[in-house]
Amino acid sequence: MKRLFFGLAMVALSTSVMAQDAAGKKYQAGLVFGPGMNFQEMGTTRMGSLGAGSDLTLGANVNIGLTETIAFTTGAEFDFERLRFNAGGSPVYYWYNDKQILQQGEVANAPNPQLFQLSERRQRVIYLTIPTMLMFRTNFIGYFRYFGKFGLRNSILLSNKYNDTGSNYEDIESPLGTPTQSIEQENIEASGEMLIFKSAVGGAGGAEWNFVGSTCLVAEIGFYYGFTPLFLDRNIEKTTLFTSAVNNGEGADVNFSNQARQSQLMLKLSILF
Repeated sequence: MKRLFFGLAMVALSTSVMAQDAAGKKYQAGLVFGPGMNFQEMGTTRMGSLGAGSDLTLGANVNIGLTETIAFTTGAEFDFERLRFNAGGSPVYYWYNDKQILQQGEVANAPNPQLFQLSERRQRVIYLTIPTMLMFRTNFIGYFRYFGKFGLRNSILLSNKYNDTGSNYEDIESPLGTPTQSIEQENIEASGEMLIFKSAVGGAGGAEWNFVGSTCLVAEIGFYYGFTPLFLDRNIEKTTLFTSAVNNGEGADVNFSNQARQSQLMLKLSILF
């Protein structure tokens, strides 16, 4: 019986010592990876969202201990996003030249503008995200401690490209002419269409496992609500999308910008040293 109590005491002591290796560190830094889903809240009926998109996050995070149970989290994360949109109730058109979507003010002077009716848009976006989060965590219970964190994810746009499905028109004078070809335009771009900065507020919760020395494996799930728009609301000359007076029921061509805000559901795994 004494040996049993002695063995249990040694296990408890070793567990406490290993947990203290991580608990005593003011700074933790490491790599983060995670899949996620994004949800677009549309601000216009001229375009629609085709359900949830996907996220993939890769980067590095740093935890700075303020007290034993409170820390500040930041880092640098690359977010690789996939978004899906379609035309709303009325047909949507734009002009393009090669791989560049033209703004309305550029069409008249473009060397070879072509007209396209947009049916579906798959968008590939890359952001650099700087999280700024306040973390509240428990003391270690054995090898584990648990946490919740709240704050902002601020992102800077790095890249934006479209894969558009729809129809080309041969008669550039009439958007209502007969389409000549159903095509998918890959890697087409529209300069200045998206807002270069976005921000989301939210929180996450998870667990930290101190599995060897001061090295920890962390798993978390979080939700972030975007309160900045994804797209610029531009004047008519700088818009790219439009509906036709003949079939939009408004008696005139309507030039518009896509409008949406984004929320994200994210699962993250990280290893901290």
